[in-house]
Amino acid sequence: MEEKKSKNLGYLPAREKIVKELTSQVKEDLKNYFQDRDYGVIAVTREDALRSFVVKTTNLCEIARLRHRLSPMATAVLGRALTGAILLTSLLKHGTDQRVLLRIEGDGPVGLVVAEANAKGEVRGFVQNPDVPLFVKEENGRRKFDIGKAVGSGTLTVVKDLGFGTPYESSVPLVSGEIAQDIAYYLLKSEQIPSAVSLGVLVSENGKVEAAGGFLAQPLPGASDEAVSKLEENVRALPPVSSLIKEGKRPEEIAELIFKGFTTELLALKELSFRCRCSKEVAKGGLVAMPVEELRQLKEEGGVSIRCNFCGEEYFFSPEEIDEVIKEREKGDN
Repeated sequence: MEEKKSKNLGYLPAREKIVKELTSQVKEDLKNYFQDRDYGVIAVTREDALRSFVVKTTNLCEIARLRHRLSPMATAVLGRALTGAILLTSLLKHGTDQRVLLRIEGDGPVGLVVAEANAKGEVRGFVQNPDVPLFVKEENGRRKFDIGKAVGSGTLTVVKDLGFGTPYESSVPLVSGEIAQDIAYYLLKSEQIPSAVSLGVLVSENGKVEAAGGFLAQPLPGASDEAVSKLEENVRALPPVSSLIKEGKRPEEIAELIFKGFTTELLALKELSFRCRCSKEVAKGGLVAMPVEELRQLKEEGGVSIRCNFCGEEYFFSPEEIDEVIKEREKGDN
């Protein structure tokens, strides 16, 4: 009997044409391998041209909270932004150094929000105001974070660095400030990709991240109207993604819920982590750019600490190290 092939495969790059059906054994293997680590799965349906990227980001959001000493509200905002940036790496070549940066500039109290992720699953980010107070709202009888009030009105800018010179930058107005809807609007307006986007960060009373994650679901070229309607119906029926993760649902199991009524097949797996590209050498570049007189003053004051905005790491430069920078500057000026 001829094996039934995915309708998707004619529209996917060659690198993504190796698929594996999501059987009970495959799910058990994934659980044993990833255990409690953060990761994502890219999946398609066998019967039609639908695609999803589902991620669990609980640990990396908690690391961001601890590194930046975030309030619960700021944790929810940055956690969504970090997760959203990871989902946008679906626009990049899998496993490369290509990067996407998400910049949210709203007039709300949280201020500037920045998250950057690369195609290897490494993400970093920060919010301008880590101590933003709590805002809540009621939705369907449940109290939840009012992300839109914390973010406010403004713009969402996405910068894609594909390694080919000048990065590609595109901005859209914030349609809600809830971040998920704003990313979906960006994908529709700037990438011409209709998408369902869901993001969630569940924070406990003591401020710790209990569950975090998200998904991106899209029709591919050639998808039937019936399949798209079924996908929309499935997405509407889902509870909040953070609730699913807290209940123990894993990314591949959430993909099955998104593709209810279809056969789910895996295309790729991606381990995720909070990781910054900063270093003392990079921080030194900030000193090199300073006027010599300011460097001499810092030297007299006993040194200086330079803090990375993206991860909160601090690099201390002693008077002796600053003196070396001064000598380098004076040598270069001569």
